[in-house]
Amino acid sequence: MRAQRGTVAALLLAAVVAGCTEISTDPQRPLSLQFDSLPALAIVVGDTMRGGDLLPARVPVKVFNSNGSAVSDSQIRLLGIDSTSVRAFTVIGGLQLRGIVEAAAVRIVAQAGSLQSQTQTFAVHPRPTLLGIGDTLADSIVYDGIDTTKRFRDVSATLYRKVGDSTARFLDGLRVRFRVASFTDSILDSVRILPTTGGRAISSTLVTGGLATVKVKAYPKAGARGRGSVSVEATFSVFGRPVAGSPLLLPVTLVPFTIVP
Repeated sequence: MRAQRGTVAALLLAAVVAGCTEISTDPQRPLSLQFDSLPALAIVVGDTMRGGDLLPARVPVKVFNSNGSAVSDSQIRLLGIDSTSVRAFTVIGGLQLRGIVEAAAVRIVAQAGSLQSQTQTFAVHPRPTLLGIGDTLADSIVYDGIDTTKRFRDVSATLYRKVGDSTARFLDGLRVRFRVASFTDSILDSVRILPTTGGRAISSTLVTGGLATVKVKAYPKAGARGRGSVSVEATFSVFGRPVAGSPLLLPVTLVPFTIVP
C-alpha cells in the first residue's frame, strides 16, 4: 500500500512539473531573444546608426518562437534603462536608432514579452568638424619582401570636433569609410583593405581610441620591379555631406626588397 501511495505521489508531482514547464506552441509567442553587437558604437545627433556600408542599419535583434522561427519585429521594443538614455535616442522604422541629444553612454535593452536582453551601450556625439590623418607611422610596403609582414601597412584617420578655441574632442565609435583610390598596376595585381586583426576585406571601421585604422595589403605581380604607390581614401559624411578634410588621401609607397649592406 505504501508503495502504491508513493507511486501516485510521484505521478502527481510529475504532472505538476510538466504543467509548469509546458512550452507554448503559439507561433507569435516569444520564447528566445538574440541581441547581437550593435553595428556601430556611436551616432551623430540627428542621424541614424550606420553599419559597415555606412547606410542606416537595423539593430540586430531577433526573437524566436518554440519552432525556432522568427517572431515579427512588432513585438520587439528597444528601451533606455535610465533617464539619460531614454532622452538620448528614438527608434524609427525597421528597428533603427536615431540620436536625439548628446550622451556619452546610452544604455539600452531589447524586450519582447517577458524576455529581456543584456544591456548594449553606445554614444550620441555632436557633428564632427574634421577628418584628419591619424597615427600612420609606417607609410611604405615592401611588396616583394621575404618577410611577408612587410607587404602590408596600417593607415589611420582621426575624426574629431573642434569649435573655435575649444579643445579637440575625438569621436570614438563612429564609422569611417576606406577604399583604395589608386595603385601602380605595373607592380601590383590588387590591393585590399583589411581589419587590423586580419580577415575579410572591409569597407569601413570604427574610430577607437581616437583612430580609425585599417590594414593595406598589397598583392604584387610576379617579377615586379621598381617603385610605385598606393593611395587610400578615407571619408566621413553626415546627412550625405562630407565633413571637412573628407575625402582624405593616405599615400603608401611601394618599395622593392633590397639587401641591407
